[in-house]
Amino acid sequence: MSDGPLIVQSDRTVLLEVAHPAAEDARHDLAVFAELERAPEHIHTYRITRLGLWNARAAGHTAEDMLGTLERYSKFPIPQTVSVDVSETVARYGRLVIERDDEGELVLRSSDLAVLTEVASAKRIAP
Repeated sequence: MSDGPLIVQSDRTVLLEVAHPAAEDARHDLAVFAELERAPEHIHTYRITRLGLWNARAAGHTAEDMLGTLERYSKFPIPQTVSVDVSETVARYGRLVIERDDEGELVLRSSDLAVLTEVASAKRIAP
């Protein structure tokens, strides 16, 4: 935690103080996993979404990288709900994979039997 340009809120919104000296660096690092929602003149609002977290993970960023960004630039401690949500969401990345088998058919694979069982039991996915 520092006297940074960010305020991280428990609803996964992040406020960026545009006039802060570190705002440009924070904006660059935050854009890896958060989406800009509103950009009025002085305070920009970002939202940490599951899609943003998954895209960042697909690009090689870890939950620790993303939480490190928030901690480095935040004025206040990161709400625990945000830390837990980021960690849990990123940890789910890659547990289900769609691949082609030797015949070219799409196959859903998982190393986690519980996840595969849950997905296979979903009415829309089972077929």
